[in-house]
Amino acid sequence: MEMTGNDFIEILTEENYKQKTFEAADQETIALDELFAFVEKNVADNQIFSAEVLINEEEPISLRLETSLINLPIRYTNAIRKIIINDPETEVSLYMIVEHPLVTKSHLIIKKAASAQSFLDDATSVEEKIASFFNEQIEVINENKLKALEEEKEAEKAAEDETK
Repeated sequence: MEMTGNDFIEILTEENYKQKTFEAADQETIALDELFAFVEKNVADNQIFSAEVLINEEEPISLRLETSLINLPIRYTNAIRKIIINDPETEVSLYMIVEHPLVTKSHLIIKKAASAQSFLDDATSVEEKIASFFNEQIEVINENKLKALEEEKEAEKAAEDETK
C-alpha cells in the first residue's frame, strides 16, 4: 500500500480514517486478538486507521497501532502536514505506540512494526513483534511505577527524619 503525502494529509484533515478502541480492565485482561483482527481487516482493505487498547488503571495505558507514512501519531495532523506535504508515493507502515507518563519522558514511544505490505505477507510474525513490544513497554511502566513508589517512601522517611 502506497500513498502520496498530500493524499495522506487529506485523509487526516477530513478525519476519513477508522478509529477503534478496545478496553482492558487491567494488565492481566489485555486481549490483543480483537485488536489484531481489526488491524488485519483494515490493512487488507488499504484503510488508514488508529486502533487502541486502553488499559483502565489509575493512570490509563494506551497501546495503539496506526497506519501512517511517518513515525508520528496521526492525531498530530499539523506536524505531519509540515513534514510530508508534496511527498511522492511512499509505502504506508504500521506503527506501534504506547502512551503513559512513565513510559518515557515524553510520555510516548513509537516504533515501526512493519510496512503494511510486510504485515499482509506475514501477519503472525509482525503480531508477535507487536505483542513483544507492548509487553516490554508495560514492563518499563511497571518498573518505573515501583521506582517512583520507592522514591516517594524515601522522601517521606527523609522528611520524618528531619522533623525528629
